[in-house]
Amino acid sequence: MSATHGAMNPMPTGLIRRGAAYSLRRRIPKDLLAHYGKAEIIRALGTKDRDEAKRLLALAWVELDQQFEMARQQLRKDPNEHLHEKLRQIAQANAGKPKSPPPTDADVEYDSWTSQQLFRDRFEEEVRYDLRELDRKKIFAVLDVHDDAVLSPEQLALRDILRDARDDIETAQQNAERAKRQAQPSTSAPSPQQPAFAPPSPNLKGSLIDLAERWAKERSPDDKTVRAHKAVAQWFTDRAGVASVHSVERSHVQMFKTALIDEGQSPANIKTKLSRLRTLLNFAVEEGTISSNPAKLVVAPPPKGGKARIAWPLKDLQKLFDGPVHSSGLRPVQGRGEAAFWMPLLGLFTGARREELGQLRGRDIIEAPYVTPSGETAAAWIIKIGHDEEGRNRLKTAASERIVPVHPELIGRGFIQYAQRRSADDLLFPFTMNKDGRLTEKWGEWFGRYRRDCGVSDQRVDFHSFRHSFKDYCRETGIIEGIQRQLMGHRPSDVADNYGSGFSTSALVNAMGIYRVPGLRLPPA
Repeated sequence: MSATHGAMNPMPTGLIRRGAAYSLRRRIPKDLLAHYGKAEIIRALGTKDRDEAKRLLALAWVELDQQFEMARQQLRKDPNEHLHEKLRQIAQANAGKPKSPPPTDADVEYDSWTSQQLFRDRFEEEVRYDLRELDRKKIFAVLDVHDDAVLSPEQLALRDILRDARDDIETAQQNAERAKRQAQPSTSAPSPQQPAFAPPSPNLKGSLIDLAERWAKERSPDDKTVRAHKAVAQWFTDRAGVASVHSVERSHVQMFKTALIDEGQSPANIKTKLSRLRTLLNFAVEEGTISSNPAKLVVAPPPKGGKARIAWPLKDLQKLFDGPVHSSGLRPVQGRGEAAFWMPLLGLFTGARREELGQLRGRDIIEAPYVTPSGETAAAWIIKIGHDEEGRNRLKTAASERIVPVHPELIGRGFIQYAQRRSADDLLFPFTMNKDGRLTEKWGEWFGRYRRDCGVSDQRVDFHSFRHSFKDYCRETGIIEGIQRQLMGHRPSDVADNYGSGFSTSALVNAMGIYRVPGLRLPPA
């Protein structure tokens, strides 16, 4: 059906779609290429409505025709005409004045040196600008990432800033276009009683939930993003007591923010919710439901001091492993049976991310041969963390694909035997995927409750804290930085580290052999 529709309604010549909005794209005539210094003109039309874009395209096309003709007239004139006039004015101004002496060789040499220096500075600045192109692309790439879990807190904040800026630009373009249309003379005089801002269309339902539905239909984000924005719409409705979009005022947004603070929401969560609310209300401005965004100037509270996460303090590690799962054989259903036992141990003795461990299958635990520094052949049990042939696994970065030798503590407690009881394609632990394609999200919620039940109350300590602990204990036991990064799936810290294939299996096995958690008393195997 869509293909037929596209064939019946082809895109008019020169009309392109960039994101959700339309733009004009027109080639510059060959005789004007040198004048313009580029091959084509792209101009935003400031609308997302196809019919309106076609109307604006026709107007802009005529305007460009006029510009091209004016440029041709300029080119037909004597190119030095303005210079002749300027020389005449200079001569007239200097009439009667004593003539300056001709420049000396030193003057000429100095002027030449200055010109060369200016050219060199300008050239070097352009080179530096070009070298930053990759960094700019990396920054803008976060706009297209919808899975919050793969972004750092700094990248999430940067994405918020970029999205807010993009929304502000789109809103400004819409307002400017609306003002331009209102300023154009109409064939029929408007009624004196006509309001400056048209009332909302009766076809648009007025609740914030309905607005979120329309936003999702037009923008087509992923399912997780849709659910998050609908949830914010419901949160706002419940806490601000306003159901209609047309009734939302800045005081209601302030009330919403205050309610979130009173409920103990973190500054980061409040910032995210306000950002999503702004997105929805910006969309309401674009579709003409409201005239301005009441959430635009409402900002989240500043983040609290201190780290978002910390390594496990030794006393808290001891409380966790003295808990009933590891000391009494408890296997809670919500802890997914053996996952409750092995996941914390794996986190502490591999430094792997929770989801990386949750994705492991029987085939990922293998005995691999390697060559020792003395040239002898040996073998070690390793954990393969990476993509599978079916494309089911998710990795944070390309560097996340790696092998991690199995620590002697895990081997001594029966991890190899446990893994061998699973078939090659079975997950090691009985996790089920949620709507967002994640296996360990629900387990993580259980672990948070269990951690508190064990007496670990610091909110900065969670499963990801095992990675911080692994890093700290690697340092304490003398494992070199490059091996630490390779074991944890971090990018190399030095450009030179990008050459070669990384540290050998032998080096990784030796490093894991000296890894210790001093002072921790694990229950007997």
